[in-house]
Amino acid sequence: MSELDSSLRQLASLPVPAGLELIDDAVIAGFAAQRREASFSKRATFFAGAFALFLGLTTGGLVTGPPAQAQALSPFASDNPLAPSNLLDVHP
Repeated sequence: MSELDSSLRQLASLPVPAGLELIDDAVIAGFAAQRREASFSKRATFFAGAFALFLGLTTGGLVTGPPAQAQALSPFASDNPLAPSNLLDVHP
């Protein structure tokens, strides 16, 4: 631990680099840019969700005809449309 203490004392005795005075402005500008991007991201997500909801409601209202009937899909049924024997069968 004494080597670490002596290294830190030597580092503390060195003069402060001149470039450190300029780093504050760059860091604050980076925070501001990140805040703007986060704000834009939230707005874009909201508008995309609103558009998707509007589009879904609009196109859902345009569908006419009888509603589809749900059919039980059993992996052991002989008339299963996804059975390998049906998928490999050649249909003209």
